[in-house]
Amino acid sequence: MATLEHRSEEFMRAPLAAAFFVLAARNDLNADQLADPATSCTLASAALRELNPWSGGRRPAAVRADVLEAARPLRSRVAAVLADERNAWWDAPLRRDDQLLLVGREDRQPDPAEVPAPTGAISSWEIYAQKPLHGLVTSTELAVPADEPIRSSAHAELACGSSDWNAAYPVDQQRLRVAEHARIAEVHSAADWHALSTRYGDPATHHGSDTNLREVAEIDNGLAPTWSALAVDYDGVHLSFAGLLSALYVPVSSPQIGTTTLWAWDWECTHWIRSVFTATTALTQLPEPPRAADHWQPLA
Repeated sequence: MATLEHRSEEFMRAPLAAAFFVLAARNDLNADQLADPATSCTLASAALRELNPWSGGRRPAAVRADVLEAARPLRSRVAAVLADERNAWWDAPLRRDDQLLLVGREDRQPDPAEVPAPTGAISSWEIYAQKPLHGLVTSTELAVPADEPIRSSAHAELACGSSDWNAAYPVDQQRLRVAEHARIAEVHSAADWHALSTRYGDPATHHGSDTNLREVAEIDNGLAPTWSALAVDYDGVHLSFAGLLSALYVPVSSPQIGTTTLWAWDWECTHWIRSVFTATTALTQLPEPPRAADHWQPLA
């Protein structure tokens, strides 16, 4: 287990974590407010929107550098929030009874009972997106009041994010229970993603970052796991909320494979590469995007 000092340093080096805490400071969000899961997930999605490399604004690398500099005076606040026991869920491993599946009317998610296990070499889209092509994506249900519309990080993304997920409503919601025997790879840091890529990546079939990602987004995503190889040992990969904040846009290098940078995962989630669910419960549909706090003052 990383020490608080080490974990705080990881957050201070991470552009998304820096943007999260800078936005919190500029919007006068105190420790009690940040301990509310719906608020923290909404803030993370707002921060991701600010860092979107395809926004067409200033150079993405400059935006990331500026937010890291702006966060430097907030070191004590970062440490205090990470030490708060109410935020222990940030680093928690997958909760098997609380996985929410949200599927828009035009989304191409597989049926939970029929998730196809990946086969063969990594595809061009998988290299770019760092995700399994035919996987199923869940997000962990938050411990929030029954009337809170932001019930997971996926809900926060629908409310105020800027990813490629433009759901067509109504959105179906299901709660999935994950089998005890399911094997979960946990990503809580940039080093965890690098380790997965080192173990399961195949340089022979991975042709590297595309030109736009390198030249426009200024990101070298590097090697990614070949999902068919990872499926030998695991059924899904869970990116924790702390992993989201501390790993995105953070390059990690090693002599074995060079540099990897996780950049394309947009909320706390698990990408499933095999059907390992013992129960599904249908929930009320979302007829429109969930409403979240919309008063955030921007970074710029």
